Amino acid sequence: MSFGNYIYEKLLMIILNLFCAAALTIYLRLLGNSLPAAIPILAVWFFILAAVIMKGFFTLRNKAQLLNNQLDMLDQKYLICEMLGKPENGLEKLYQLTLRTANKSMLENVNKIRNAQRDYKEYIEEWIHEIKTPITAVDLICKNHPGPENTRISRELAQINYLVEQALYYARSENVEKDYFIKEFSLSDALAPALMQNRTVLLEEKISLSIDENDTPVCTDEKWLTYILSQILTNSIKYRSPHNPSIHIYSTSAGSGVYLTVEDNGQGISPEDLPRIFEKGFTGSCRNNRKSTGMGLYLCKKLCLKLGLTISADSVLNQGTKITIGFPVGALPHPERRE
Repeated sequence: MSFGNYIYEKLLMIILNLFCAAALTIYLRLLGNSLPAAIPILAVWFFILAAVIMKGFFTLRNKAQLLNNQLDMLDQKYLICEMLGKPENGLEKLYQLTLRTANKSMLENVNKIRNAQRDYKEYIEEWIHEIKTPITAVDLICKNHPGPENTRISRELAQINYLVEQALYYARSENVEKDYFIKEFSLSDALAPALMQNRTVLLEEKISLSIDENDTPVCTDEKWLTYILSQILTNSIKYRSPHNPSIHIYSTSAGSGVYLTVEDNGQGISPEDLPRIFEKGFTGSCRNNRKSTGMGLYLCKKLCLKLGLTISADSVLNQGTKITIGFPVGALPHPERRE
């Protein structure tokens, strides 16, 4: 609070004191006292008034600074009422009581919403596991009865399974720390399953695949990394070039870490869309002819942040896209855990 604002708030009290001082001066004059005789009384009056105003201002400013410092130190700002000192007057006591009541109501509502979200998340995860059974059954039926129609059904089933997996990982992405196992492994251990998940489409679309040596060891969760790589490969396949499509996967090492790059020669990303491709739900202006949810790269970015990895994109429109994942060099970033 500035001194001007404080004076403005005390303006009524100051005007009242000025009125009383004027009234006292008139009264003393009516009693036959000269004006110089009233000056010492008025001087003492205004000195006391100025002292009271200054004391009130500095006291209020110190309280505000202390409160701001306490607020800055708190990660959970709503706990500020627990840091407040003993109220010095009835108004402060009323404010603290109001704040505590409001915080209690807020926490009750937050807990209610969290419980509802947890129940919904558990239901989604259970539903996803249940829906996988008929998907697998239909896929086996199609494979046991080969034919043009069953091949088309299998491809649509693969898309359904991809979207189901995406929903499962999205539901779990808020609490990655409860379902991870940090260990050291080679990049090929995570890359191989991701390639197997996309092998059918890679073969059907005749996509040229080249993989450099990827035995570089990294430290992260292998399962989550496999999912991230699968999402990146799916994007490269989805936005492939209509002529001689290719995907090149390679790793490089630098002083600050290890970098795995998935490079394709697909349709690329326009310069205005490139900064936004990791945003939730963003599909881009040049991809209207493709089925896209805008969730794949968003989940990749989110999971990389949770795992302490970096992810970046470099692209030229109609020439191709490079997605690079960075792994920090050093000891395990977290203790190994799987709950």
